[in-house]
Amino acid sequence: MKKTLKRTLVRLLAAMFGAIALIATILALEVGFGGAKTCPNMEAWILCQIRESTLLNIVESFSILVAVFLFFLETPERDKQAHYEAWKVIDAAHGLKTSYARFQALQDLNEDNVSLHGLNAPEADLRGINLSGADLSNAYLSGADLRFANLSNAHLSNANLVETNLSNANLSNAHLTGANLTYSNCIEANLQNADLVATNLLGTNFVRAKLDRAYFGDTQFSQSILQDATVKQTKFFGVENLTREQIQSTRNWQEGIYDTKLLIKLGLRQ
Repeated sequence: MKKTLKRTLVRLLAAMFGAIALIATILALEVGFGGAKTCPNMEAWILCQIRESTLLNIVESFSILVAVFLFFLETPERDKQAHYEAWKVIDAAHGLKTSYARFQALQDLNEDNVSLHGLNAPEADLRGINLSGADLSNAYLSGADLRFANLSNAHLSNANLVETNLSNANLSNAHLTGANLTYSNCIEANLQNADLVATNLLGTNFVRAKLDRAYFGDTQFSQSILQDATVKQTKFFGVENLTREQIQSTRNWQEGIYDTKLLIKLGLRQ
């Protein structure tokens, strides 16, 4: 903080002395070339010269353009500082279940396309958060409350989602390759077109979930609950511990796409 304040003070003084030097130089040039203005007796000479100076009026207009240019030029630095402050807020909330500041900081970072790779927020209350398209690969969100969260198109590869509450969450088109959803709650979640290759779905609850066109490949389904989930054009290839009863508990299991092993198990192929 002291270092930042000192740097700001130095810049302010430099700008002030630079402005004074510029004004003095312009007035000296105008007076030297016979450009001094005639002023009322009661008005200070220096103020009159500044007010009536043609060159200073030109410089003033030019300075506005320079200020606008510098504003845009320093935008990346301001964004960097804002991101740094956002991460400080997130780190400060570690271990807290509820933190509105962390909630907002995560959304702000994602809106600025900042990667949230490796985010560590176990058991965090993130209900309704909008992290659409976020990079949450390798995130540790075990036990977090993500009900009604928008995680569409999010990258959750290798994320730890053990016992995470994803009820009614939007995970459409999400990338969950290698994620661990052991005993997670996905009741009525939207997982349409989601990539769930090599995910661990031990005990995952998919009751009434939308699984249409999702891709389950080399996936562990032991104890998973699929009651009334929709599986239209959902791909099941190389899955483990998925029983006939689990599949047939879905709403439209006949419209799923199965590998040969499952087709035989379901009696759809001899």
